[in-house]
Amino acid sequence: MPHNALCFAVPIALLSVAPAAAAGQPAPRYSEEDIINGTTIAIASQELCGFRVDEKAIRALLAAKLPDLSAELIATQLRGYARILPRLNPEQRQRHCAETRQLAAAAGWLI
Repeated sequence: MPHNALCFAVPIALLSVAPAAAAGQPAPRYSEEDIINGTTIAIASQELCGFRVDEKAIRALLAAKLPDLSAELIATQLRGYARILPRLNPEQRQRHCAETRQLAAAAGWLI
């Protein structure tokens, strides 16, 4: 799979995943890979989902963990999500926002 396609594959999969924790159950633990894969989707989801993340911290994490990831590729991912996210139906949107907020909280990005 080409690198650009791979960068979208995992985060886009988050769009169809049901929330991992049911009400009253502990939040799931996220791997470092989950956290890194959720970086740009968390940034892109802010307006849709009604939360704010520390973009500076997210970009610092990307620079530290993926130094070859260019600013242009990050911008491309964000533009892609800007086209995809508004097309979610209400149920998909609810699942996406719950999972993305949970991941952002676990990563310490919510502000």
